[in-house]
Amino acid sequence: MNTTTADAATSTFSMPENVGLTAPPPLEGAALNPVPGWMEVLREQFASVGLALRREGIVVGSCALLFTAFIAWVQVRYGAADVPLSPGEGIAAAMMALLIPMAVWKGEDPARRGYHHAMPVGHGEHAVARGAAGLAWTLAAVAAFFGWMGLLSGITGGGVEPVEAWQWVAPFAGATVLYLLGSALTLATSRPWRWLGGAAVGYLFLGAFRAVDAASALTDAVDAVVSGRYGITTVITGLIRHTEYMGHPMLADAGTWLTATFLWLAAALSLFFWAAYRQPEQ
Repeated sequence: MNTTTADAATSTFSMPENVGLTAPPPLEGAALNPVPGWMEVLREQFASVGLALRREGIVVGSCALLFTAFIAWVQVRYGAADVPLSPGEGIAAAMMALLIPMAVWKGEDPARRGYHHAMPVGHGEHAVARGAAGLAWTLAAVAAFFGWMGLLSGITGGGVEPVEAWQWVAPFAGATVLYLLGSALTLATSRPWRWLGGAAVGYLFLGAFRAVDAASALTDAVDAVVSGRYGITTVITGLIRHTEYMGHPMLADAGTWLTATFLWLAAALSLFFWAAYRQPEQ
């Protein structure tokens, strides 16, 4: 009788239809769900943030259109309206940058960001990418603001204020700093508007105690942060107050502006990255 012996090297599943089941060959080539690159993530976030800001953009655009119509009516009825164009006009746009993060992250307070853990990138990287996309839209809005102001100035004959070229960069630097600070606040708390409102009320309330000697240290510290030599006002305008001149005029100072911008930008970036990489509340 012939006896058939099993070959030890032969797989148990040696049937033709089962070949390869015990040791499937390794997958080669691209994975089924590759991790997206940074540029791809930024493009997606840029488009997503643009959609999130669409309603606010329509509201701001409508207000600008109404104001343009009003200026045109004044120009026709009373003569030249003389709308000026200067870097100082960017203060309003820079202050608006503080509020834009609330629109970028609307509906996504810390308690609702658990889905970040299911994203193909880390939750910190996702927050940074979305914040960067919002900053791009913010700077584009500041540029559009100056374009609109330039149009009004040209129509009304207001003219352009003769300033140093670097002063036109100051409003963009101020908008960047304030946007990053607003983003850090929005990422860290679910009620950023309460903190901003409380800060504004506190600042106005503090003004009532400027004549009180006991509160002078506090008021001086707040004034230094807001309008001091290296305060946020210097970052936005590039202007500092020179006390040696009669009347305390505001004069441009490139060196002081660069120092103030570096200090504020470093602080704002630190707070933003800290808030972005915090674990979201569950």
